[in-house]
Amino acid sequence: MSLYDHAPALREGQQILAGEISPLFSRLRARIARSGAVWAERRRTARSLRQLDLCSDRELWDMGLSRSDFPAIIDGTFRRD
Repeated sequence: MSLYDHAPALREGQQILAGEISPLFSRLRARIARSGAVWAERRRTARSLRQLDLCSDRELWDMGLSRSDFPAIIDGTFRRD
């Protein structure tokens, strides 16, 4: 009896294994995509904050902002009254 005699059974086992692993890989792929999106959003936020931080107090005042508004701007809860 050679190894090739068991080839159909091996293929069936591989198909069953592939059916169980495929959802795991798709969830892993989705998690990596979400992590990448979160990372990109954090980089955009940091870049925006850095640009605001480079402004003088007078420039911020002209825009209607102060440095104490930065946390609300980052959280997305900033409102002008």
